[in-house]
Amino acid sequence: MSEEHGRRAGVATTALGVRDHCGWAVLVAIGGGAGAPELLLRERATSLDDPSLPGQPYHAAAGLDLDAAAELIARVEEAARTAAQDALSAAVHELAEAGHDVAGVALDLGAVGSGRMALPRVLTEVPAKHHYLHGAEGELYHEALQKAARCEGLAVSRYDFKEVRDTAARALGADVTARVDGLRARAGSPWTRDHKDAALAALLVLAGGAER
Repeated sequence: MSEEHGRRAGVATTALGVRDHCGWAVLVAIGGGAGAPELLLRERATSLDDPSLPGQPYHAAAGLDLDAAAELIARVEEAARTAAQDALSAAVHELAEAGHDVAGVALDLGAVGSGRMALPRVLTEVPAKHHYLHGAEGELYHEALQKAARCEGLAVSRYDFKEVRDTAARALGADVTARVDGLRARAGSPWTRDHKDAALAALLVLAGGAER
C-alpha cells in the first residue's frame, strides 16, 4: 500500500495495534487520533491454523535430533506467516471497505526486544535454558507478524507493552490512557489490557510517535 494511496482525499487514516501471544494475538484498529480515539476493528486472530503443528515448536523440538528440530520449526514458521498474512490482509481489506486506509501497524517487542533477552544463534543452544525456549517461541510469532505486515506494504513499528502507557502519556497527553480505557463504554467487552495496549500503540503510530 503506497503512501500516496493513504493521502487520498476522503480516505480516513487508521493504524493497527497488535499484542501477540504464542498461537494467538489481539488486533485492534484505531482512528480519530488521541483527542477522540475511535475503535474501528477488534479481532482475536489465530497465529497458527494447522492443528497438526505444535503451538510451541521449540519446546516440541527439544527432544528431536537437529535436522528434525529444524524441519519442525521451519514448518511452524511458515504456517505462522500464513496465518499472520491472512489475519492482517483480512483486517486491511475490511478497513478499506469501510473507507479507512491503514497507515501502519504496531507490534509489541516481546521478551527479546529492547535488549531484554539475547537468544543464542545456534538452535542446539536454545533448549539449554527454559527462558530461551519461551523467548524463541515468542520471537517466532513476532517475526511472522512483521513479515506479514511488510508483505501488506504496512510500515512496522515496535512498542514495549510494559512501557506503552507511560510512552503514550508522554507523547500524546496524560489523559490519553483514560480515553482509551473509556472505549469499553462504547465498544463493550472484551476490552482487556491487551486491547488497551494495542490501541495506545496504534495511536502512537498515527501520531508518528512509535519507535520504528
